[in-house]
Amino acid sequence: MLLKKIIAFILFFLSLVAFLVFFLINGIKLDSFSLGDFSVSKFYLKIDKKLILQIDEIVIKDKKTKVNNSFEDIKSLLNKAPMVLSFFQNIDIETMEIADNKFKIQLEDDYIYIDNKYVNIASEYSEEGDSLKLDIYSIYLKDINLLLLGNMNIDLHKNILVFLGRYFYKNLASGELNIQSNKEELDFFINSGELENIKFLKNYISLDKIAESWMYDNIQGKLYLDYLYGKVDLNSLTPILNSISGYARVLDATVKFNKDLDVVNTPLINLEYKNDNLLIKLKEPIYKGISIDGSFVDIKDMTSLKYGHVDVTLKANHLLDDNVLEILKAYKINLPLKQISGKTQADVHLYIPYDSPMKTFGVFKAKDSTFKINDFEFYSKDGDVELINTDVIIKNTDFVHKDMINAKVNLKIDTKTLDSKGNALLNKFLIKSDNQEIVKIEDKKIDFTIDFKDNAKLNIDELETQILFQKDSTDINIANLEKLYPYSKLLSDINIKKGDLSIKLLDDNEISFMANLFELDLPLKKDDKDVDTLKLFGLINKDKTSINTASNDLVIDIIKDKIKIIINSYDIDMTKSENKNSLIQDLSVRLIDSNILLKDNSFYSIDSNIDIVKDDIFFDGTFGKLDIPIKEGDKKLDKLDIKGYLKKDLVKVVSKDKKLDLSLKNSDEIYLELNELDLIYNTNNDDVNKYKKIKIKGKNSNLIINDKYKVLSDDYIISSNDKNTIFDLVYLDGKIKYIKDSHKNINLRATDINELFVNTFFDKEIIKGGTFSLEASGKGDLISGKMLFNKNRLLNLTILNNLITLVNTSPALINPLLAIPAVFGMVTNGGFNLNGYAVNEGYIDFTYDFENRILNLIKIHMIGNSVDFEGYATLNLKESYVNANVDLIFMKDYTKIVNFIPGLNYLFLGDEKRVSTKVKITGDLNNPKIETQLAKDSISAPVNFFKRVITSPLKLFEK
Repeated sequence: MLLKKIIAFILFFLSLVAFLVFFLINGIKLDSFSLGDFSVSKFYLKIDKKLILQIDEIVIKDKKTKVNNSFEDIKSLLNKAPMVLSFFQNIDIETMEIADNKFKIQLEDDYIYIDNKYVNIASEYSEEGDSLKLDIYSIYLKDINLLLLGNMNIDLHKNILVFLGRYFYKNLASGELNIQSNKEELDFFINSGELENIKFLKNYISLDKIAESWMYDNIQGKLYLDYLYGKVDLNSLTPILNSISGYARVLDATVKFNKDLDVVNTPLINLEYKNDNLLIKLKEPIYKGISIDGSFVDIKDMTSLKYGHVDVTLKANHLLDDNVLEILKAYKINLPLKQISGKTQADVHLYIPYDSPMKTFGVFKAKDSTFKINDFEFYSKDGDVELINTDVIIKNTDFVHKDMINAKVNLKIDTKTLDSKGNALLNKFLIKSDNQEIVKIEDKKIDFTIDFKDNAKLNIDELETQILFQKDSTDINIANLEKLYPYSKLLSDINIKKGDLSIKLLDDNEISFMANLFELDLPLKKDDKDVDTLKLFGLINKDKTSINTASNDLVIDIIKDKIKIIINSYDIDMTKSENKNSLIQDLSVRLIDSNILLKDNSFYSIDSNIDIVKDDIFFDGTFGKLDIPIKEGDKKLDKLDIKGYLKKDLVKVVSKDKKLDLSLKNSDEIYLELNELDLIYNTNNDDVNKYKKIKIKGKNSNLIINDKYKVLSDDYIISSNDKNTIFDLVYLDGKIKYIKDSHKNINLRATDINELFVNTFFDKEIIKGGTFSLEASGKGDLISGKMLFNKNRLLNLTILNNLITLVNTSPALINPLLAIPAVFGMVTNGGFNLNGYAVNEGYIDFTYDFENRILNLIKIHMIGNSVDFEGYATLNLKESYVNANVDLIFMKDYTKIVNFIPGLNYLFLGDEKRVSTKVKITGDLNNPKIETQLAKDSISAPVNFFKRVITSPLKLFEK
């Protein structure tokens, strides 16, 4: 059953085809018919080799056409052509109306003609295998007025189209056009002959107005397009930008870089387009007679409204004259300087984005050039200037203005506000008249600002100085003289540091100034007060500088290297070293009834002359009201006739009577010689420690210590330095030598010291007759040594007086029977009584702690006529405390008598054959407590006597 149905369908289809073929062979002719929005008039269709179609009119009433321009129309026709040619042998459609587009189509043998709203095509064609070849009489794109002639080859199998021909665009352009395309992309090549301009492209290419001005307006001349090739995306009918490149030339061209500038003339402009960038190169361009060779324009991302920008590069090797400055000014770059001589190599880059403000970069290099800023003129041997947007940056540039300024300058100028800020190495900054320097600065780094609005105004903040460069003068205002003091010979000459100064430079030989001065450091006083404020007026004219106060109570005239000062009721104060150093020229001053304040002392000048020659000060006169550590007799010296000098770090003073000779070197070395004058020394005064070297010689000169102790001397030498301290003294036959080295090792030796030396020192009679010697050594704060006594009588010692009283009463306590010979011996020998203790010989071994002031008498050994001492003691001089244990050996006459009586010497004296007792001394040094065993010895004496008789009978008869 199914097979029957299939056979029936096949027979029906074949019958239908046979029916249609029959009718097509004989031809189908209809006057008209319509179907919906589709209507046909005079329709004829016949088949021969292929179909033959003839229609008078076809109307298709679409609401909207699918073709909007000639490019879309061409694309549509080319897509349909292979199918139409494969089915139709002949087509003649007189009118075909689709929406608002009307067509006329003729296809006959090897000829095709199509005409519609957008396109007119006339061409022969032929088919060779899979290829369709067109010999185009013309393809005219009506909407853009473009005519194409040439040959086209379409590979129907590979869908590749190739067109080789020419184009004609209105009367504006013509040239070669080559096209190759597939379904996706179209490759093209085009060139042209001479073009008047390419403004016609505005209708087809959308660009930013900045790019448009360079494409269509800024460049004029004979334009030749050598080539332009690239690709088009046929799906979107948009060019593939990174595939497009081209090259064009403009001959006998003019370029207008800015609408406010004259044109630049150039014989040739090369235009290179690649990757959406257009490079415009100028050959030998000239602007108002100035070569700007090397200048060019580069338009980046030309078709991008977001990223597109124009780079303009301007180069010149010429004066920065009005013409060059005019170019910069057109781009709102206002350089505040103008070049008078020399040449400047300029390289300026303008970055002009489509959608944001312009950015500017430039480099200017000048050689041997003179510039002018308003009325201020300067020379530069080498100058580097950078331009960044509205900022002009001067880098490491020579800057020379007359003989006043020589510097290496770095400066940043805001061309909008005409304010600037910079820094400089001042090789030289000099303000002077013909022979007088006011300010001289060399090799100094400074920061500064310049205001270029009117006259150039230079501000140096570090120096608090403002310089106004005017046509007839240069005005300098210095707000703080202290900043310029180190650099001003004039200020140094008159020792001025603080205040303000206004200077007017009229010419090289005349300078006037006015100064308000504060906290003056001039060596002047008035009415016992420092002169710290002055208002001075001055004029510098050739060799002379005149300075005066408004009241003329101080007048200073400087002529060459000599200074003449007229002083009315002023004293000279030289307590600071700067005073001396600041007066570096010749100066002569006479002082009567005036004070002179030196560095370490103050002197009252009764009548003196002071001469200052450069760095040296000489003085000669009578000075009073002295405060110096020197005595003459019993009176402190307060008046001297002296002469001397101060030279750099040396002070020399000599009295006219030759009794005093003083030298002070470097403020820390002192040399003093005294003759018949006494030297006062206070151990609590630390002033002596400031001297690194001390040497003092005295002849017939004594030492007064702490205004209490007087050291007698015929000759002494005191020397101290960083290696050692030495004191040598001679008085009569006595000698004292003290040495302390850098390791704090101490050696002291005193020999043959007599009673006058000792008693004078303590201002008390404590020794009489004989001599005293001492040897000691140690390190740091601790020394040890030995004191030697020879035939002395010790007097007026509190402890000793108490012992004297004790000893004088001891014989009666021990044994009243023996009192008579003992007392007789004391009286006749004068050994120990209230008039002192006579020492035949003796010594004391001791140590002394300087820091704690503790004297340890390690061993005391004294031999007198009737009493001997043996023992030890500790004296705390800081706390005024004593602790001593002494064996007191006495009744030496009694001992002598008993010793000569055989048998009795042992009974009365015992084994030691002497009479002694122990004494303990403690308490305050001025009122010590003395404890003894005399009472105990007196009680035990009889018992011991009978004990020795019984226990030792043999010793009774020993000799």
